[in-house]
Amino acid sequence: MGSVAMCAAASGALAVSPAASSDVSATGQPLEAVPNRPMTTVSDSGALDTISAAGQSLTSEASETANEAHNGILEQQRREAAEEAARAEREARRWVSPLTANYRVSAGFGSTGRMWSRGHEGVDLSASQGSEVRALSRGEIIFAGWDGPYGNKIAIRHWDGTVSWYAHLSRIVQASGSVEPGTVIGRVGSTGNSTGPHLHLEIRPGNGAPVNPRTWLAEQGLNL
Repeated sequence: MGSVAMCAAASGALAVSPAASSDVSATGQPLEAVPNRPMTTVSDSGALDTISAAGQSLTSEASETANEAHNGILEQQRREAAEEAARAEREARRWVSPLTANYRVSAGFGSTGRMWSRGHEGVDLSASQGSEVRALSRGEIIFAGWDGPYGNKIAIRHWDGTVSWYAHLSRIVQASGSVEPGTVIGRVGSTGNSTGPHLHLEIRPGNGAPVNPRTWLAEQGLNL
C-alpha cells in the first residue's frame, strides 16, 4: 500500500486516506511531471543502403573477375588455335622424299645417251618394283595417266606453284584431288621408255622449264 496522510478528525479519531503514489515522492514531496518526449528511433534505411551498396560492389567485382578469367581463357584458346594453324601450315608446306624404300640415283639431271632425245630433264631413282611413290608436298594433282615415253605419269601443282612429275609408274594410286606431304600417289614401275623399275622425278618451278631436282630440293631442305 502506498504512503498515507494522517489527519485529525473532529471526533479525535484518526482517519487514513490513500494518497496517489504517482503524485508524491517517497519523501512526501510532489513529483514534477516528466514531459513526454518523442522516442528516438534509428532508421535502418541508411544501413540497408550501405549493405546494398556493399553487395553490389562485391557482385560487380565478382562479375569483373569472372569476365577477366573468361577473356583470359578465350585469349589462350585463340593463341593455341593460331599456333596449331601455323604448325599445320608449316607441316603442309614441308618437302619430303618421294620414296621411303631404299633407292639409288641411276641417272642425274642433264645426263645424255640413247635413252634421251635431249638432256635428261629429271633424276632417276632406282627402287624395287611396286615401292610407294609419295607426293613431295601439299598440292593438287593436275595430270594422271599415260604420257608416251614417260609411261604412267602423275603431275602435281604444289602450294608455291612448282609442278612435280612422277613417271614410269607401275600403278597410279591417286589420279585426282589434293595431296599432302607424303601422300601415296603411285607405285614404282618400268612403264614407257624405261629399262628397269625406277622413279623419274622432274621439278618445274611455275610449271616452266625443268631444273635439277636434287639442287632445287636441297634449297628446300631436302637431300635426295
